[in-house]
Amino acid sequence: MSIAPAPPATRAGRVGWVGVVLAALVVALGVLVIRDALVIDGRIDGSTWLVPLVDSTDGVEPSPALTAIGCVVALLGLWLVVVALGRRVRNRLPLDVPGASIGIADVARLAAAAAESVPYVLSAESSARRTSVKVTVTSLEGDDVADEVRALVEQRLARLATPMTVRVENRHVAGLR
Repeated sequence: MSIAPAPPATRAGRVGWVGVVLAALVVALGVLVIRDALVIDGRIDGSTWLVPLVDSTDGVEPSPALTAIGCVVALLGLWLVVVALGRRVRNRLPLDVPGASIGIADVARLAAAAAESVPYVLSAESSARRTSVKVTVTSLEGDDVADEVRALVEQRLARLATPMTVRVENRHVAGLR
């Protein structure tokens, strides 16, 4: 019996923070409603907070300002629904082993570490996307290390399920020879 591999890893949707804010607002509203219910029932002393707030809206007439505010709120709600139901961002890349993956940021760190291990490379930085990695190396003038860096980075990233395009930018600095 074989087990199916896990689905590709994704991070939370782009509006994940909105869910947290809305949940906090709903909890706060629930606390206010329960408090007012206890005040009305006479279990705690005090005056209600929500009843005067609702009563203050009595007599509000339709106006262009209220219409504009309503349209903005409706469009914001529609935008949040579209973004929430949209594609999630895939921030992991599958490896050649079923079910195993590596983060895009980890690919960039792996490429930079591989580049720094090449002789004559003084420093290396890298950035990665889903299909490519860019490595920027610093070496002394006259040291052409781009081909060696590209070969070593491609070798280190060979375990990815789909090969990445490796671009190497070589910055030269003056040095004593």
